Amino acid sequence: MLATELNLTTARRKIVSFIKKSVEVSQAEGVVLGISGGIDSAATAYLCTEALGSRRVRGLIMPDLRATPDQDVKDARLVATELCIETMEIDIAPIHKAYMKSLEPNRLAEGNLRARIRMSLLYYHASLMNRLVAGTGDRSELLIGYFTKYGDGGVDILPIADLYKTEVRRLGEVLGINRRIIAKRSSPRLWPGHIAEEEIGSTYEVVDEVLGLKFDESLSDSAVAAKAKIDRDKLEAILSRYKASKHKRQMPEICKLRD
Repeated sequence: MLATELNLTTARRKIVSFIKKSVEVSQAEGVVLGISGGIDSAATAYLCTEALGSRRVRGLIMPDLRATPDQDVKDARLVATELCIETMEIDIAPIHKAYMKSLEPNRLAEGNLRARIRMSLLYYHASLMNRLVAGTGDRSELLIGYFTKYGDGGVDILPIADLYKTEVRRLGEVLGINRRIIAKRSSPRLWPGHIAEEEIGSTYEVVDEVLGLKFDESLSDSAVAAKAKIDRDKLEAILSRYKASKHKRQMPEICKLRD
């Protein structure tokens, strides 16, 4: 549990204003986003629609039908139907297979490739329609680097990236998102059976509490471990993800040749 809870009504208002301003300043016609059937993309879709209206939001549903559960596709369609937003469904399996004709198989690399295929499709449609790509990543994933660089991390705006995963779930209740989607175990679906918490090694409740204590309250590692009531090994496993993923949160470093 987070020590400091955000006022979700205020957060919702600020996010909606952020989306409106971002589109206006960019002189874009609206946004494009991937809708996966999970809570992050559902919340982002609801907020974008609230900010811009359904006609200025396009959702892409991009399963790899060899790896994505049918329920995820159904939940993505449900979100789009409830919001009355235009969607396009693209099975990325044939695109992935075309790449793999020339590449060496590797589960992690192929998973990241799937994320980058989805990013390319989003930007293709954004370019066609003069729209921004709205990212769906949250603060938990951003801080521990649980996203693919130039995949789901390749976006124009990040509306919910200052909300921890547990806060996004709470906001989902405020927004009226289907409870099955809110409660669903998170997964980027980069390979069959992929579950985020299993790969991370901790639940999002634990991850969020650790990150909140460390980065919002600026506590020492020992104080975080004591307050969160977790052992140092689990704490280090979470914080090591933050340290190792620093490059994902920055622009590429330039070799400076001029003063």
